[in-house]
Amino acid sequence: MVGIKRNLELYILAYKLAWKYISEDHKREQPNIARHLYDTIERLLKQGGTDAVFIASEALKDIERTSAIPF
Repeated sequence: MVGIKRNLELYILAYKLAWKYISEDHKREQPNIARHLYDTIERLLKQGGTDAVFIASEALKDIERTSAIPF
Protein backbone atom coordinates (compact mmCIF):
# COMPACT_ATOMS: atom_id res chain seq x y z
CA MET A 1 0.00 0.00 0.00
CA VAL A 2 2.84 2.40 0.71
CA GLY A 3 4.12 2.02 -2.86
CA ILE A 4 0.73 2.83 -4.33
CA LYS A 5 0.32 5.86 -2.10
CA ARG A 6 3.80 7.12 -2.96
CA ASN A 7 3.23 6.67 -6.70
CA LEU A 8 -0.07 8.51 -6.46
CA GLU A 9 1.61 11.39 -4.63
CA LEU A 10 4.40 11.48 -7.21
CA TYR A 11 1.89 11.38 -10.05
CA ILE A 12 -0.18 14.26 -8.65
CA LEU A 13 2.86 16.42 -7.95
CA ALA A 14 4.50 15.71 -11.33
CA TYR A 15 1.26 16.40 -13.18
CA LYS A 16 0.72 19.72 -11.39
CA LEU A 17 4.32 20.76 -11.99
CA ALA A 18 4.20 19.93 -15.69
CA TRP A 19 0.69 21.25 -16.35
CA LYS A 20 1.52 24.80 -15.34
CA TYR A 21 4.32 24.91 -17.95
CA ILE A 22 2.06 23.95 -20.84
CA SER A 23 0.80 27.07 -22.55
CA GLU A 24 -2.86 27.77 -23.13
CA ASP A 25 -2.12 27.67 -26.87
CA HIS A 26 -0.89 24.09 -26.54
CA LYS A 27 -3.89 23.12 -24.46
CA ARG A 28 -6.23 24.64 -27.04
CA GLU A 29 -4.43 23.25 -30.11
CA GLN A 30 -3.95 19.78 -28.65
CA PRO A 31 -7.04 18.81 -26.68
CA ASN A 32 -5.54 15.39 -25.88
CA ILE A 33 -2.46 16.90 -24.23
CA ALA A 34 -3.74 16.05 -20.74
CA ARG A 35 -3.98 12.38 -21.73
CA HIS A 36 -0.50 12.51 -23.26
CA LEU A 37 0.84 13.97 -20.01
CA TYR A 38 -0.95 11.29 -17.98
CA ASP A 39 0.41 8.47 -20.16
CA THR A 40 3.97 9.78 -20.03
CA ILE A 41 3.96 10.26 -16.26
CA GLU A 42 2.45 6.80 -15.77
CA ARG A 43 5.15 5.25 -17.98
CA LEU A 44 7.91 7.03 -16.08
CA LEU A 45 6.51 5.87 -12.74
CA LYS A 46 6.36 2.28 -14.00
CA GLN A 47 10.00 2.62 -15.04
CA GLY A 48 10.85 3.45 -11.43
CA GLY A 49 10.83 7.25 -11.40
CA THR A 50 11.05 8.62 -7.86
CA ASP A 51 11.54 12.37 -8.31
CA ALA A 52 8.46 14.40 -9.24
CA VAL A 53 10.50 17.24 -10.74
CA PHE A 54 12.46 14.86 -12.96
CA ILE A 55 9.26 13.06 -14.01
CA ALA A 56 7.55 16.38 -14.85
CA SER A 57 10.60 17.53 -16.80
CA GLU A 58 10.78 14.32 -18.81
CA ALA A 59 7.03 14.45 -19.49
CA LEU A 60 7.35 17.99 -20.82
CA LYS A 61 10.26 16.95 -23.03
CA ASP A 62 8.18 14.10 -24.40
CA ILE A 63 5.28 16.42 -25.15
CA GLU A 64 7.63 18.88 -26.82
CA ARG A 65 9.10 16.10 -29.02
CA THR A 66 5.67 15.03 -30.21
CA SER A 67 4.11 18.48 -30.43
CA ALA A 68 3.42 20.30 -33.67
CA ILE A 69 3.71 23.60 -31.81
CA PRO A 70 7.13 24.39 -30.30
CA PHE A 71 7.21 25.43 -26.65
